[in-house]
Amino acid sequence: MRGNASIITDSNVTLTLPISVLVCTATSSILSICGAIVIFITYAVIPESKNTTRRLLIYLTICDLITCCGNLLGTIRYYIRYNDNGILTSNDCFYSSELCVFQSFLTTFSSMGSFFWTFIISLHLYLSVVYNTEWIGKIKVKVACHFISWGIPMIITLTATFYSVLGEDFSQSSGAWCWIKGCLYPGYLMTIWMTISGKGWEMLTYILTCYLYLRLKFFMYKQRKQQHRPLLSFTDMSQELRAEDENFVFIWLVLYLLRIWGTVRYFIAISRIHNMSHPVFDDIDKVLVYFQSIGDSGQAFCNCIIFCFLDKTVRHGMIVRMCPRRQRGLQHMADSEDDPLLRNVN
Repeated sequence: MRGNASIITDSNVTLTLPISVLVCTATSSILSICGAIVIFITYAVIPESKNTTRRLLIYLTICDLITCCGNLLGTIRYYIRYNDNGILTSNDCFYSSELCVFQSFLTTFSSMGSFFWTFIISLHLYLSVVYNTEWIGKIKVKVACHFISWGIPMIITLTATFYSVLGEDFSQSSGAWCWIKGCLYPGYLMTIWMTISGKGWEMLTYILTCYLYLRLKFFMYKQRKQQHRPLLSFTDMSQELRAEDENFVFIWLVLYLLRIWGTVRYFIAISRIHNMSHPVFDDIDKVLVYFQSIGDSGQAFCNCIIFCFLDKTVRHGMIVRMCPRRQRGLQHMADSEDDPLLRNVN
Protein backbone atom coordinates (compact mmCIF):
# COMPACT_ATOMS: atom_id res chain seq x y z
CA MET A 1 0.00 0.00 0.00
CA ARG A 2 1.37 3.44 -0.87
CA GLY A 3 1.92 6.09 1.73
CA ASN A 4 -1.16 8.24 2.34
CA ALA A 5 -3.39 5.49 0.95
CA SER A 6 -6.78 4.76 2.43
CA ILE A 7 -7.05 1.95 4.99
CA ILE A 8 -9.29 -0.15 2.76
CA THR A 9 -7.99 -0.98 -0.68
CA ASP A 10 -9.44 -4.44 -1.30
CA SER A 11 -12.84 -4.90 -2.88
CA ASN A 12 -13.81 -7.38 -0.14
CA VAL A 13 -12.72 -7.22 3.48
CA THR A 14 -13.31 -10.06 5.92
CA LEU A 15 -14.56 -8.84 9.26
CA THR A 16 -12.55 -10.00 12.24
CA LEU A 17 -14.59 -8.63 15.13
CA PRO A 18 -15.66 -11.61 17.23
CA ILE A 19 -19.06 -11.77 18.85
CA SER A 20 -17.44 -11.17 22.24
CA VAL A 21 -16.55 -7.61 21.15
CA LEU A 22 -20.20 -6.97 20.33
CA VAL A 23 -21.23 -8.39 23.71
CA CYS A 24 -18.74 -6.08 25.48
CA THR A 25 -20.07 -3.04 23.64
CA ALA A 26 -23.72 -3.91 24.21
CA THR A 27 -23.20 -4.69 27.91
CA SER A 28 -21.26 -1.49 28.55
CA SER A 29 -23.84 0.56 26.64
CA ILE A 30 -26.79 -0.90 28.54
CA LEU A 31 -25.05 -0.33 31.90
CA SER A 32 -24.36 3.28 30.92
CA ILE A 33 -27.98 3.82 29.88
CA CYS A 34 -29.03 2.58 33.33
CA GLY A 35 -26.36 4.74 34.97
CA ALA A 36 -27.52 7.84 33.09
CA ILE A 37 -31.11 7.22 34.19
CA VAL A 38 -29.97 6.97 37.83
CA ILE A 39 -28.06 10.27 37.51
CA PHE A 40 -31.13 12.01 36.03
CA ILE A 41 -33.52 10.61 38.66
CA THR A 42 -31.28 11.45 41.63
CA TYR A 43 -30.85 14.99 40.36
CA ALA A 44 -34.61 15.38 40.06
CA VAL A 45 -35.68 13.86 43.39
CA ILE A 46 -32.79 14.74 45.74
CA PRO A 47 -32.84 18.55 46.01
CA GLU A 48 -30.14 18.66 48.69
CA SER A 49 -27.60 17.45 46.14
CA LYS A 50 -28.43 20.09 43.52
CA ASN A 51 -25.82 22.70 42.72
CA THR A 52 -23.99 24.06 39.69
CA THR A 53 -21.52 21.19 39.58
CA ARG A 54 -24.26 18.60 39.49
CA ARG A 55 -26.15 20.53 36.82
CA LEU A 56 -23.02 20.42 34.67
CA LEU A 57 -22.89 16.68 35.31
CA ILE A 58 -26.40 16.43 33.84
CA TYR A 59 -25.21 18.07 30.60
CA LEU A 60 -22.24 15.70 30.49
CA THR A 61 -24.54 12.74 31.10
CA ILE A 62 -26.80 13.76 28.21
CA CYS A 63 -23.80 13.53 25.90
CA ASP A 64 -22.70 10.21 27.38
CA LEU A 65 -26.23 8.82 27.06
CA ILE A 66 -26.33 9.73 23.36
CA THR A 67 -22.91 8.11 22.90
CA CYS A 68 -23.82 4.78 24.51
CA CYS A 69 -27.18 4.67 22.70
CA GLY A 70 -25.37 5.35 19.42
CA ASN A 71 -22.78 2.67 20.11
CA LEU A 72 -25.53 0.20 20.99
CA LEU A 73 -27.36 1.08 17.77
CA GLY A 74 -24.12 0.63 15.81
CA THR A 75 -23.53 -2.76 17.42
CA ILE A 76 -27.02 -3.97 16.51
CA ARG A 77 -26.56 -2.68 12.94
CA TYR A 78 -23.20 -4.42 12.70
CA TYR A 79 -24.63 -7.75 13.88
CA ILE A 80 -27.66 -7.66 11.61
CA ARG A 81 -25.86 -6.39 8.52
CA TYR A 82 -22.77 -8.58 8.61
CA ASN A 83 -23.80 -11.64 10.59
CA ASP A 84 -24.50 -13.74 7.49
CA ASN A 85 -21.16 -13.79 5.65
CA GLY A 86 -18.88 -11.38 7.53
CA ILE A 87 -17.81 -9.69 4.30
CA LEU A 88 -17.56 -5.95 3.74
CA THR A 89 -17.19 -4.52 0.27
CA SER A 90 -15.77 -1.16 -0.75
CA ASN A 91 -19.32 -0.09 -1.55
CA ASP A 92 -20.14 -0.35 2.17
CA CYS A 93 -17.69 2.48 2.68
CA PHE A 94 -18.29 4.65 -0.36
CA TYR A 95 -22.06 4.28 -0.02
CA SER A 96 -22.57 3.83 3.72
CA SER A 97 -26.12 3.11 4.80
CA GLU A 98 -28.27 5.91 6.19
CA LEU A 99 -28.39 4.14 9.55
CA CYS A 100 -24.58 3.98 9.65
CA VAL A 101 -24.26 7.70 8.84
CA PHE A 102 -26.98 8.63 11.35
CA GLN A 103 -25.29 6.64 14.11
CA SER A 104 -21.92 8.16 13.25
CA PHE A 105 -23.50 11.63 13.38
CA LEU A 106 -24.91 10.97 16.86
CA THR A 107 -21.76 9.56 18.43
CA THR A 108 -19.41 12.06 16.76
CA PHE A 109 -21.49 14.96 18.06
CA SER A 110 -22.01 13.56 21.56
CA SER A 111 -18.39 12.49 22.07
CA MET A 112 -17.10 15.99 21.35
CA GLY A 113 -19.79 17.45 23.61
CA SER A 114 -18.67 15.11 26.38
CA PHE A 115 -15.09 16.34 26.09
CA PHE A 116 -16.15 19.99 26.27
CA TRP A 117 -18.41 19.50 29.29
CA THR A 118 -15.68 17.54 31.07
CA PHE A 119 -13.32 20.48 30.61
CA ILE A 120 -15.97 22.99 31.74
CA ILE A 121 -16.57 20.99 34.93
CA SER A 122 -12.86 20.99 35.69
CA LEU A 123 -12.62 24.74 35.00
CA HIS A 124 -15.67 25.38 37.18
CA LEU A 125 -14.16 23.52 40.14
CA TYR A 126 -10.79 25.20 39.73
CA LEU A 127 -12.18 28.74 39.61
CA SER A 128 -14.69 28.09 42.40
CA VAL A 129 -12.09 26.70 44.81
CA VAL A 130 -9.02 28.76 43.96
CA TYR A 131 -10.73 32.11 43.27
CA ASN A 132 -14.03 31.55 45.14
CA THR A 133 -16.05 32.86 42.21
CA GLU A 134 -19.33 31.62 40.77
CA TRP A 135 -18.21 32.56 37.27
CA ILE A 136 -20.58 30.21 35.48
CA GLY A 137 -23.61 31.92 37.03
CA LYS A 138 -23.26 34.84 34.64
CA ILE A 139 -25.61 34.77 31.64
CA LYS A 140 -22.86 35.45 29.10
CA VAL A 141 -20.73 32.64 30.51
CA LYS A 142 -23.67 30.23 30.41
CA VAL A 143 -24.38 31.09 26.78
CA ALA A 144 -20.69 30.68 25.91
CA CYS A 145 -20.49 27.28 27.64
CA HIS A 146 -23.55 25.97 25.84
CA PHE A 147 -22.37 27.30 22.50
CA ILE A 148 -18.96 25.70 22.94
CA SER A 149 -20.30 22.36 24.16
CA TRP A 150 -23.27 21.99 21.79
CA GLY A 151 -22.58 24.44 18.96
CA ILE A 152 -19.00 23.59 18.05
CA PRO A 153 -19.61 19.80 17.97
CA MET A 154 -22.73 20.37 15.87
CA ILE A 155 -20.86 22.60 13.39
CA ILE A 156 -18.04 20.07 13.02
CA THR A 157 -20.43 17.13 12.68
CA LEU A 158 -22.62 18.91 10.12
CA THR A 159 -19.51 19.81 8.14
CA ALA A 160 -18.37 16.19 8.21
CA THR A 161 -21.82 15.12 7.01
CA PHE A 162 -21.76 17.70 4.22
CA TYR A 163 -18.42 16.36 2.96
CA SER A 164 -19.70 12.74 3.26
CA VAL A 165 -16.90 11.55 5.54
CA LEU A 166 -19.14 9.88 8.12
CA GLY A 167 -19.77 6.19 7.59
CA GLU A 168 -18.22 2.72 7.68
CA ASP A 169 -14.68 2.75 9.08
CA PHE A 170 -14.30 -1.05 9.14
CA SER A 171 -13.64 -0.94 12.90
CA GLN A 172 -10.13 0.35 12.24
CA SER A 173 -10.32 3.07 14.88
CA SER A 174 -13.66 2.29 16.51
CA GLY A 175 -15.55 -0.77 17.67
CA ALA A 176 -18.64 -2.15 16.00
CA TRP A 177 -19.98 1.35 15.37
CA CYS A 178 -19.46 3.70 12.43
CA TRP A 179 -17.30 6.81 12.51
CA ILE A 180 -15.05 8.27 9.78
CA LYS A 181 -15.05 6.39 6.49
CA GLY A 182 -12.10 4.05 6.12
CA CYS A 183 -11.91 4.53 2.35
CA LEU A 184 -11.12 8.25 2.23
CA TYR A 185 -8.38 9.02 -0.28
CA PRO A 186 -5.77 10.34 0.06
CA GLY A 187 -5.32 8.76 3.47
CA TYR A 188 -4.31 11.93 5.27
CA LEU A 189 -7.93 13.09 4.92
CA MET A 190 -8.98 10.31 7.27
CA THR A 191 -6.28 11.36 9.74
CA ILE A 192 -7.44 14.97 9.58
CA TRP A 193 -11.11 14.14 10.04
CA MET A 194 -10.47 11.69 12.89
CA THR A 195 -8.48 14.41 14.64
CA ILE A 196 -10.94 17.25 14.02
CA SER A 197 -14.07 15.25 14.81
CA GLY A 198 -12.96 13.66 18.05
CA LYS A 199 -9.46 12.55 18.87
CA GLY A 200 -7.84 15.98 18.77
CA TRP A 201 -10.39 17.38 21.24
CA GLU A 202 -10.11 14.24 23.35
CA MET A 203 -6.33 14.53 23.75
CA LEU A 204 -6.63 18.25 24.43
CA THR A 205 -9.15 17.43 27.17
CA TYR A 206 -6.70 14.94 28.69
CA ILE A 207 -4.03 17.61 28.95
CA LEU A 208 -6.13 20.58 30.11
CA THR A 209 -8.24 18.75 32.70
CA CYS A 210 -5.23 16.91 34.11
CA TYR A 211 -3.40 20.22 34.47
CA LEU A 212 -6.33 21.95 36.19
CA TYR A 213 -7.00 19.10 38.59
CA LEU A 214 -3.34 18.73 39.55
CA ARG A 215 -3.21 22.48 40.23
CA LEU A 216 -6.42 22.15 42.25
CA LYS A 217 -5.12 19.26 44.34
CA PHE A 218 -1.86 21.10 45.00
CA PHE A 219 -3.81 24.23 46.04
CA MET A 220 -5.96 22.22 48.48
CA TYR A 221 -2.85 20.54 49.89
CA LYS A 222 -1.25 23.95 50.56
CA GLN A 223 -4.41 25.34 52.14
CA ARG A 224 -4.81 22.37 54.45
CA LYS A 225 -1.19 22.65 55.50
CA GLN A 226 -1.25 26.42 56.01
CA GLN A 227 -4.52 26.38 57.95
CA HIS A 228 -3.63 23.18 59.84
CA ARG A 229 -6.96 21.72 58.78
CA PRO A 230 -6.41 18.29 57.20
CA LEU A 231 -10.19 17.91 56.71
CA LEU A 232 -10.60 21.20 54.82
CA SER A 233 -13.20 20.56 52.11
CA PHE A 234 -14.57 22.25 49.02
CA THR A 235 -17.47 23.60 51.11
CA ASP A 236 -15.01 25.62 53.18
CA MET A 237 -13.55 27.13 50.01
CA SER A 238 -16.79 28.00 48.23
CA GLN A 239 -20.43 28.21 49.31
CA GLU A 240 -21.48 26.97 45.88
CA LEU A 241 -19.78 23.59 46.36
CA ARG A 242 -20.56 20.55 48.45
CA ALA A 243 -17.90 18.49 50.23
CA GLU A 244 -18.74 15.57 47.92
CA ASP A 245 -17.92 17.69 44.87
CA GLU A 246 -14.31 16.76 45.50
CA ASN A 247 -15.20 13.46 43.81
CA PHE A 248 -15.27 15.39 40.53
CA VAL A 249 -11.51 15.76 40.79
CA PHE A 250 -11.33 12.22 39.41
CA ILE A 251 -13.57 12.80 36.39
CA TRP A 252 -10.57 13.38 34.11
CA LEU A 253 -9.04 10.11 35.31
CA VAL A 254 -12.27 8.24 34.50
CA LEU A 255 -12.24 9.75 31.00
CA TYR A 256 -8.59 8.86 30.55
CA LEU A 257 -8.88 5.26 31.75
CA LEU A 258 -11.97 4.60 29.66
CA ARG A 259 -10.93 6.22 26.38
CA ILE A 260 -7.15 5.90 26.21
CA TRP A 261 -7.54 2.55 24.43
CA GLY A 262 -9.33 4.19 21.53
CA THR A 263 -6.63 6.85 21.39
CA VAL A 264 -3.92 4.20 21.06
CA ARG A 265 -5.94 2.53 18.28
CA TYR A 266 -6.22 5.93 16.60
CA PHE A 267 -2.43 6.09 16.33
CA ILE A 268 -2.32 2.48 15.10
CA ALA A 269 -4.84 3.40 12.39
CA ILE A 270 -2.66 6.36 11.40
CA SER A 271 0.33 4.03 11.11
CA ARG A 272 -1.67 1.88 8.67
CA ILE A 273 -2.72 4.91 6.65
CA HIS A 274 0.84 6.11 6.25
CA ASN A 275 2.32 2.66 5.62
CA MET A 276 4.14 2.48 8.96
CA SER A 277 2.24 -0.45 10.42
CA HIS A 278 3.88 -3.46 12.07
CA PRO A 279 2.47 -6.95 12.75
CA VAL A 280 2.87 -6.32 16.49
CA PHE A 281 0.55 -3.32 16.16
CA ASP A 282 -2.14 -5.56 14.68
CA ASP A 283 -1.86 -7.98 17.60
CA ILE A 284 -2.11 -5.12 20.09
CA ASP A 285 -5.06 -3.68 18.19
CA LYS A 286 -7.00 -6.95 18.51
CA VAL A 287 -6.71 -6.71 22.30
CA LEU A 288 -7.35 -2.99 22.59
CA VAL A 289 -10.62 -3.20 20.66
CA TYR A 290 -12.11 -5.01 23.68
CA PHE A 291 -11.06 -2.24 26.05
CA GLN A 292 -12.30 0.43 23.67
CA SER A 293 -15.64 -1.32 23.20
CA ILE A 294 -16.15 -1.23 26.96
CA GLY A 295 -14.60 2.17 27.65
CA ASP A 296 -16.12 4.32 24.91
CA SER A 297 -19.60 3.29 26.03
CA GLY A 298 -19.01 3.14 29.78
CA GLN A 299 -18.56 6.70 31.02
CA ALA A 300 -22.14 7.25 32.21
CA PHE A 301 -22.01 4.02 34.21
CA CYS A 302 -18.70 4.95 35.89
CA ASN A 303 -19.96 8.46 36.59
CA CYS A 304 -23.05 6.97 38.20
CA ILE A 305 -20.91 4.93 40.58
CA ILE A 306 -18.65 7.85 41.54
CA PHE A 307 -21.20 10.67 41.67
CA CYS A 308 -24.24 8.77 42.95
CA PHE A 309 -23.28 5.67 44.93
CA LEU A 310 -20.04 7.15 46.31
CA ASP A 311 -21.65 10.52 47.02
CA LYS A 312 -22.84 10.48 50.65
CA THR A 313 -25.67 12.95 50.14
CA VAL A 314 -27.01 11.26 47.02
CA ARG A 315 -26.61 7.78 48.49
CA HIS A 316 -28.50 8.79 51.65
CA GLY A 317 -31.23 10.40 49.53
CA MET A 318 -31.64 7.20 47.52
CA ILE A 319 -31.88 5.08 50.67
CA VAL A 320 -34.47 7.42 52.20
CA ARG A 321 -36.65 7.32 49.10
CA MET A 322 -36.25 3.62 48.42
CA CYS A 323 -36.60 2.46 52.05
CA PRO A 324 -38.93 4.93 53.82
CA ARG A 325 -39.65 2.48 56.67
CA ARG A 326 -35.99 2.24 57.53
CA GLN A 327 -35.74 6.02 57.54
CA ARG A 328 -38.73 6.34 59.89
CA GLY A 329 -37.14 3.80 62.22
CA LEU A 330 -33.84 5.67 62.28
CA GLN A 331 -35.67 8.95 62.87
CA HIS A 332 -37.64 7.42 65.74
CA MET A 333 -34.42 6.18 67.36
CA ALA A 334 -32.88 9.63 66.99
CA ASP A 335 -35.95 11.30 68.55
CA SER A 336 -35.85 8.83 71.43
CA GLU A 337 -32.23 9.63 72.15
CA ASP A 338 -33.11 13.33 72.27
CA ASP A 339 -36.01 12.78 74.70
CA PRO A 340 -34.98 14.37 78.07
CA LEU A 341 -37.15 11.93 80.05
CA LEU A 342 -35.32 8.94 78.58
CA ARG A 343 -31.97 10.60 79.25
CA ASN A 344 -32.96 11.11 82.91
CA VAL A 345 -33.98 7.47 83.23
CA ASN A 346 -30.59 6.41 81.85
